[in-house]
Parts: sequence; structure tokens; C-alpha cells
Amino acid sequence: MAIGRQKLNVILEFELKSNIMSRQRLHYTPNQITKALYTTGSEWQTEMGALYIGPYHTYTTGEVYSETEWNPQKSIKLLPFVTDSKAVSSYKQLKTITVQTQTPQSYIPIVNQNDRTAGFITRYFIKKTNESIIIEIDLQQYNAYLAKRIDKNLYQTVAIKWIITGLLETQYKNGVEMPSVMQQNLNAIRVAQETMPGINIVLSNPIQFYSDVDIIVPVDINGLDS
Repeated sequence: MAIGRQKLNVILEFELKSNIMSRQRLHYTPNQITKALYTTGSEWQTEMGALYIGPYHTYTTGEVYSETEWNPQKSIKLLPFVTDSKAVSSYKQLKTITVQTQTPQSYIPIVNQNDRTAGFITRYFIKKTNESIIIEIDLQQYNAYLAKRIDKNLYQTVAIKWIITGLLETQYKNGVEMPSVMQQNLNAIRVAQETMPGINIVLSNPIQFYSDVDIIVPVDINGLDS
């Protein structure tokens, strides 16, 4: 069971602090020690069950310790590697969990006839929390953000109802204000600005994607557009 070097260092540090690092004897003669050995794995494990890869040395007493030779500050006791040991099973619970996250990609909305009939589109914007760059994204990426497939610790989003049909100038009918497309979008930008400062710069054209639905496109009876 191979593990990352950083995680192994944490385990070794813990064992150094928690174990009494004493060998069976105070002194060993040179012929009782085999130094500067190295294992690439599947041979030794720590007392916590982590597979050990690295230098080690052995003694005629059967003891095995890490490092090329005895080091009271670094050497830890090693045991024969056992794949089904309880220690190994316990350690597997500490394995690193890798989370796949997406990187947002810029998107330009495409307005269709259904959007024109509805009179609006919903636009989605995302900004990295430590940067000032704001980009527009599609609904799929916005849903990925809500589902945490785009890291919420790194990004923030905002959704805007963007008016694309209607009056170009604000009018009043029977004392009731009928706001223009521009006014409605400026109000939406103002609200979004509270959540995402700087979006007013991105949305500098409040009548972007405007469609005049009063213009009737004649039916192509000759089939020239097919």
C-alpha cells in the first residue's frame, strides 16, 4: 500500500513522538548491524501499518529500524509488511480523498425564438474570490457550481434575469410606470453589483441581446431559406 511522502512523514513524526525509541541493547558491535539498506515497498511497515519505502538498517537481534543507521531523533521501528493486518486496514481509512473540480469556461449566450417569446434570458457570471476577473458561464457550469463540482471556496456566482424584449423608453400608462428594457437591466445590474462588485463593467451595455419583436419576419413561401 503505497502512500504519499507527505503523509508518510506525518506518520513517522507521530510515531517518533508516541513511541519510546529504545533498542533491545544499549550497544551493538559493528558486526551485529547491517547498515544502509533500502526498500522499495512490500517489505516493511511502520507500527501504525503504513507501508515503508526508504533506507533502513537491521540488527542480529531481529530488530529493524528506519534510516541507514541508528538515529535517536529519526529512526523508527519497522515490522514485516502484512497486507491484511488490522493496522493496515485502519490506515486505509486515512487515505487521501481526491476531489475532481471543474475550471469555469467563458460562454456567450445564444438567443433563440423561445427566449424572445419569453422576453428574457437568465445570465450567469462567476468570479474567482481572489481575482477581479468576471466571466459569463452557461447554465451547466452554474449547476456544477451549485453541486460543488466547481469549488465554492475559490469562486462566487450570480444569476441575472436579463430583459431582451420590450420598451426602449420608459412609458406611463394610466399613471403606471412601464420601465424600459434598459431601466430593468440597469436595476438588475445594480442588485448584482452588491454580490459581485465590478459586474457593472462587464455588463456595460444594458440593451445587449435586445430584440424588437414588433418586426415581423415574412414567411419564406418559396423555401429559399431551407
